[in-house]
Order: sequence, then C-alpha cells, then structure tokens
Amino acid sequence: MAKKSTIKVSGVRAGSIAMFEGTFAAIIGLAVAILFSLNKTVEMADATNSVLAGLAFGMGAGIVSILVLPLVYFGIGWIIGYIHGWVFNVVAGNSGGIDLHVEE
Repeated sequence: MAKKSTIKVSGVRAGSIAMFEGTFAAIIGLAVAILFSLNKTVEMADATNSVLAGLAFGMGAGIVSILVLPLVYFGIGWIIGYIHGWVFNVVAGNSGGIDLHVEE
C-alpha cells in the first residue's frame, strides 16, 4: 500500500518558472513564425511576376522570422514567468503556502 503524506509548498525558484514559461512561449513563437513564413512565401510568390523570385524573397523573410520570433517570444515569456514566480512566492509566503497530498 502506498504511503500518503502532505507537503507544504511555500515558494518556488522564480528562475525555474521563468525558464518554463520562456520555453513554452518560444515553442509558440516557432509555430507563429512557421505560419508567418508560409504566408509570406505565398504572398511574395503571388505578388511578383517571377515565381522563383517571389519564393526566394518570401522564404528569406520566413527564415529570418523563424530565427528571430522564437528568441523574442522566449525573452518576453521569461520576463513574464519571472514576474509570475515572484508573485507566487509573495502570495504563497503570506497565505501559508499550498498543501500537496502525495503518495509514495
């Protein structure tokens, strides 16, 4: 039979929350960048007389977005995650923490 116990969480490392939220935001940023890349490639191919030139310009913009957007999303997500971790620590410290029931 599993042993049941209770653990009280009164704080977390704000940096670990920031890293999680930053990584999650970077994954979302990569998805947005891929969709932007596809949209820009089709748009540029349609706008130019030469399909190959349009594809080249569209893919160029898409590759830059695939490299830049996840980094920007990660940075913003990390800052927001750090703020979330700090706010959690303030609230959990002042309210007595959170009880977790675990089984071993």
